[in-house]
Amino acid sequence: MPEPSLEPSTEPVGAPPPPPSAAMTNGVSTGEVAASAPLAVMREPSSAREEGRFAFLARAGEVLASSLDEPTVLRQLAELVVPELADWCAVDVVTPSHKVVRRAATHRDPALVPVVYAIGERWALQESGSRNITHVLRTGEARLIPEVSEQAFLEAARGNAALEDTWRLGCRSVMVVPLVARGRVLGCMSLMSGTAGRFGEPDLELARGLARSAALSLDNARLYGEARQAQARTARLQAVTAALSRAASEDAVAQVLAREVWEASGATRVAVLALEEDGLVRPLRVLGDSEAALDVFDRLASGAARTRTEDIRREAGWFGSLEEFIARHPEGADCARRQGPGARAVVPLWGETRVRGLLLLGWPEPRVFPDAERAFLEALAHQCAQALERAALYEALRERTERLRQALVTGDMGTWRLDLVRGKELRDAALNHMLGLPAVDSSVPVGDLLGLLHPEDRPHVEAEFHRFQREAPAFFELEFRVVRRDGGVRWLHSVGQSFAGPDGKVAELTGAMADITRRKEAEERLQLLLDASRVLALRMDDVEEALPEVARLVVDHVATGCLVDLTAPDGGLRRVTAAHRVATHDARLKAALEDMGRGPAHPALQCFRTGEPCFLSRVDFKRCDDVSTSDAHRELVDSLAPTSVLSVPLRTRGRMLGVITLFTAEPQRTLVAADVTMAEELALRVSVALENARLFHDAQSAVRLRDEFLSVASHELKTPLTSLILQHNLLGRALEAAGTPGPVTGRLGTAQRQVLRLTALVDNLLDVSRLSLGKLSLERAEVDLSQLTRDAVERLENVFAQARCPVKLDLPRTLTGHWDAQRLDQVLVNLLTNAAKYGAGHPVSVRAGVDARGEAWVEVRDEGIGIEADALPRLFGRFERAVSERHYGGMGLGLYISRQIVEALGGRIDVDSQPGQGATFTLRLPRSLAEAQPLPPRV
Repeated sequence: MPEPSLEPSTEPVGAPPPPPSAAMTNGVSTGEVAASAPLAVMREPSSAREEGRFAFLARAGEVLASSLDEPTVLRQLAELVVPELADWCAVDVVTPSHKVVRRAATHRDPALVPVVYAIGERWALQESGSRNITHVLRTGEARLIPEVSEQAFLEAARGNAALEDTWRLGCRSVMVVPLVARGRVLGCMSLMSGTAGRFGEPDLELARGLARSAALSLDNARLYGEARQAQARTARLQAVTAALSRAASEDAVAQVLAREVWEASGATRVAVLALEEDGLVRPLRVLGDSEAALDVFDRLASGAARTRTEDIRREAGWFGSLEEFIARHPEGADCARRQGPGARAVVPLWGETRVRGLLLLGWPEPRVFPDAERAFLEALAHQCAQALERAALYEALRERTERLRQALVTGDMGTWRLDLVRGKELRDAALNHMLGLPAVDSSVPVGDLLGLLHPEDRPHVEAEFHRFQREAPAFFELEFRVVRRDGGVRWLHSVGQSFAGPDGKVAELTGAMADITRRKEAEERLQLLLDASRVLALRMDDVEEALPEVARLVVDHVATGCLVDLTAPDGGLRRVTAAHRVATHDARLKAALEDMGRGPAHPALQCFRTGEPCFLSRVDFKRCDDVSTSDAHRELVDSLAPTSVLSVPLRTRGRMLGVITLFTAEPQRTLVAADVTMAEELALRVSVALENARLFHDAQSAVRLRDEFLSVASHELKTPLTSLILQHNLLGRALEAAGTPGPVTGRLGTAQRQVLRLTALVDNLLDVSRLSLGKLSLERAEVDLSQLTRDAVERLENVFAQARCPVKLDLPRTLTGHWDAQRLDQVLVNLLTNAAKYGAGHPVSVRAGVDARGEAWVEVRDEGIGIEADALPRLFGRFERAVSERHYGGMGLGLYISRQIVEALGGRIDVDSQPGQGATFTLRLPRSLAEAQPLPPRV
């Protein structure tokens, strides 16, 4: 008795065994003992028996060839065998998943056919055995068991219900014949008889012949089925192509793909996912999955799931079972189990440049994916990817078109085209709306737009327009003004290009226009503020004199008229200036400056009372009786016919300085909120300028008072100091004549030095006051600079001795020039005194000479404490010091006065110093009066 069959291998011959099948055994019903008579063909003589076999095979071939349906062929094969060749028969085929499945079964007793099918379903698996169905399917060789031993069969069947049923059905003689076509084992046919020894070699040959015919018919049926499937898939692909061509969005494409795949593949779970360029996954269509599965898709873009998505999206993944998927992607085991068991597939949606998405399929049971099915699904996915790309392009085009339309509407833009061949000028509705025309697309004669140009811009634009009609291809860009039908003036910015026709001449011009009036208005506001600031800065000493020019700037840039009122001494308003864009009105406004009767409702008075801007965007002064208090003023207001008025306060530090009033009249535009901000900024700058002018005058007055005080005080101090010096000299002579030297003589010397120091300080203060008042006078004469330097060093001999500073002189014998000897001596004394003070304990060198340009120079160098780099720029300032006053004293006026004197002589003083390395002061002077170019004294 053969053992239960095993599952066949993935190869037709010589492969691992298939799963068990009951096709290799046969039997009879329970309690029935098959006692069938031998076949008639076996009882007849040999020649007749051969003829009968040929006739049987011919009839079988005719029957099997009559159908191309695989189930029909297999059913007919089983019906041909029973009862003529066997008591019962089972036909099993190898499926594409390489499993053995019972497809047909017959029995002498039709009631027992379900039992034959049930035996195949209950047959236990065996992984070994060489005398069972495994050997037949592996080698493709038929097996014959003429007689089955009852004892051996029952011993093998002990505890095996399937084998016991087989014996009861009748399994005394067995033939197992393979179905082989084109070198492949398609399955096997098992013939069973309840009579021992019924089958022999002749019967086996007959069964083989029948199996060959059946295998050929089965193979043909499969080829026909595959052809029909291929035809159906082609038709489905054509239908999908047609459906996708009508899909204009991602959602529509995903709906078509999900529906077609659902119907064609038999999958119970279908998901179409979009894959963004940044790697994020977005579900487009999900069929057969729960809402929990959607959460899984949303989490595919993070963590390990994202890595898994990166791996599987490069090529299609076909997983015959859940276990196979987990084995290849263990990191996604939890996610896969939540989606359910069975086979699954992941097909990337490859577009022209990248993967557009993923197609996920799931089946409830394990399965194998034939090559044809894989190719079909991949082709379907490729078509979907192309459709997704088209949908993305369409969506991008639609969005760009919508953005362009919104930009044209909200950005005041329009398009135009000149067809020079037909002489037509085409304008869209947006452009006509900007021009003040009906907002519809229009076609007018070429040159119609030129009639709307502002008179000042027409010559230039017409010249450019005709030039572009002669040059092709050419890009152009123009800015110009147009006068609308309502009289308003608008600024337009036009860009475009000219195109040549077949003859090389310009045939078409096309472009777009944008309303840039707001930009131009903003530029005018900014330019007004800049120009006004410049005017106010140039007239800081008298800002009120600059206000007429500011008013003129206002009417030239943003308004029709401008009025400026300042606070009067009595607390009211006085009209300072007025300006109007029209010359006649400008003259009337200026003539009526002193006779402006303002009513209580006048915007300037309201602004002055409240201290806040008063803005009337739309006014009708003809109905406002409270604006004027006199007929002349009312008549003037009526003639001006303002359409909008704005008054802004001039105030600073809580004080009202006045009011600036702006107004517009047709055809000029009305004032808007942006003009209020601009006017407030202008008022702020005028207010600051007025306040700075007042402070400047106050400061000038204070400086003059201070300088006058210093001058008077210095003169007054000189008188007692001169008397005190004379008294000290008399005392010194008296002591010397009396011959009584002692402590009194020493103290008298100290008092004389202090008086001399005080005299020098008073002289410095007097010089500072003269410099501030511009009263420093010079008395030029022929001066020997070398001798003047020697005299200064000799006078300061005691100073250098007390400072322990040896002096080294390197002077030419003579160095003459036209200078003020007294003032130049003052400068030399200041430089030498500083060298002794800050270079105490170190030598001092004094040199002089003439440079290549003929200028005389004197250099005083010490090796003392030096000067910090940050103190050098302010060293020559008034009351400035580079060291601590506590340690060195002084008022910080010596170097300041020295520089002023030297610059008045047309020269300069330079200093070069580093901390700890001393300082070098160099005095440079032109030798002649013609060479001297005195600089204005620095205050």
